[in-house]
Amino acid sequence: MDSSVFMNTIFENTYTFAKTETVRNIAQAVINFIIVILVTSILHWCLVNMYISSCIDTNWTGAITNMIRLGSPMCQFVNYSQFELSKNYITIWASAGVAIIAWFASKIMRKGE
Repeated sequence: MDSSVFMNTIFENTYTFAKTETVRNIAQAVINFIIVILVTSILHWCLVNMYISSCIDTNWTGAITNMIRLGSPMCQFVNYSQFELSKNYITIWASAGVAIIAWFASKIMRKGE
């Protein structure tokens, strides 16, 4: 068999597979996941930087001024928000892992029927 015919066959089969609805659904899910992860990560980064710039004094006087800022409702809100966001970030990754395992398990179960 000529190598160019072999490569064309592989390309055509790959292209045909890539056009299937299953591949499009998987690609859409991956894109949505990446967008959620990026938005969550960027939002967390913004909140942490806001907390550092607004609520923490890195000078030696920070030990004194921290007593005043520690009770600030704005600082508490920002700190709590970034903490909860980081917990949700872990949940998002765990959910993605469970979804992948469930998807593969359903494919294996269907092949067994």
